[in-house]
Amino acid sequence: MTDYERYADYLKMLRTPFQKLCRLRFLQPDGSTAFMLDNQRNGNRDSMAFIAQGNISFNWQNGRRTNASVTIDNVDGAYDYNFNKIWFGQQIALDEGLILSDGSEFYIQQGIFFIETPTENIKPAERTVTYNLVDKVAALDGSLGGNLESTYQVEAEVSNIFDPIVSLLEEDKYTGGTTTDKTRMIDSVPPIFTDYYNGKEYVTPDGATHNMTDTPYTLTVDGGSTKWDVIEGLIGMVNGWVGYDKSGALRVDPSQDDIADDDKPIQWEFSMDEATLLGMAYTVKNTEVYNDYIVIGDMLSEYEQPSARATITDPMSPCNVNAIGLKTIRVEMAGFGSNQQCYDYAWWMVKRSSVLQRAVRISCSQIFHINGNEIVTLARTDKPGNPVEKHLVQGYSRPLASNGEMEITATSLWDIPVPEPEE
Repeated sequence: MTDYERYADYLKMLRTPFQKLCRLRFLQPDGSTAFMLDNQRNGNRDSMAFIAQGNISFNWQNGRRTNASVTIDNVDGAYDYNFNKIWFGQQIALDEGLILSDGSEFYIQQGIFFIETPTENIKPAERTVTYNLVDKVAALDGSLGGNLESTYQVEAEVSNIFDPIVSLLEEDKYTGGTTTDKTRMIDSVPPIFTDYYNGKEYVTPDGATHNMTDTPYTLTVDGGSTKWDVIEGLIGMVNGWVGYDKSGALRVDPSQDDIADDDKPIQWEFSMDEATLLGMAYTVKNTEVYNDYIVIGDMLSEYEQPSARATITDPMSPCNVNAIGLKTIRVEMAGFGSNQQCYDYAWWMVKRSSVLQRAVRISCSQIFHINGNEIVTLARTDKPGNPVEKHLVQGYSRPLASNGEMEITATSLWDIPVPEPEE
């Protein structure tokens, strides 16, 4: 089968009782696989090392997104966490999948992880080790990697905001200096940066025009802080999404391009009539809804302070001010130096806040290609007219080594029209 045919067969097999596959690939410093263990009886030395425990969970946010835990049969001590076996800095790729109709294996990588706080369990007739797997942010946020030894500064107007991020990832993790040896870098996987901001400009309250990709102010991060603090500070200048994706690459996506959801990929179509859907639970979070967002930036001078306001007045929105009244929230954003920054952030947040009015938890059979911030649909054949609901995926969790049910957390999708900012 071609790659396309294999993926189509995978989607077909998801709607049938399938055989779950799961494996851990222990990586060499250059990213190649040193050895792997799985949940299959296929003659591999490490076959069936998995015990039917452990899970993977995902939450769409800036920073750590994916976590997993797995319990491994360690009767011979092969997976002890010590210097001569599995130690600091060990990267592990986690793959999940199923057996296709022709009997071949199909895997989808779920991320590249580090081991955090491993636990060894010893009983008279049993010896296991549990790995808590965390995504690669752990090497940057001070938990598994070090902190900044001194103040880190990115000057205003002299650096493309993405360049310092590349420099941080390519630092020599042993000396803190520079290196071209990928096996010594903090992260040798090239980051993926959006091109949304390329060629775009904004105007500060003093009338000056700036490129969006240039630092609008001097970013100063004190010594003792983390490299992730630097990355968040830089990405905060453009209100971007930042985190690691399934390929293990640091990825930056624009929040400004994240207002409208209708054109996002549909990952799965659920129906009340199919066995893959096990149930739903809806929660109306009326205490978390805001339909009027005021964003205040930094005071640039005695008379100049950027600001913006986003208010939902669309009559089609169930949260518009004429339907439920004005629910205002005011936030101050350090480092915001333009009205456009404040405007983009206000509309992004008011949209996110308004969809919180209806959250849904979907219980279903396992699906391995689910991504955060994309759409699943649900055909409500239990309602007149069989309406199709759209939901934006916020997170999910599922067991690793077994076929147990998966839970997807999502919010109702309601696109709001965003007016052009006033000059």
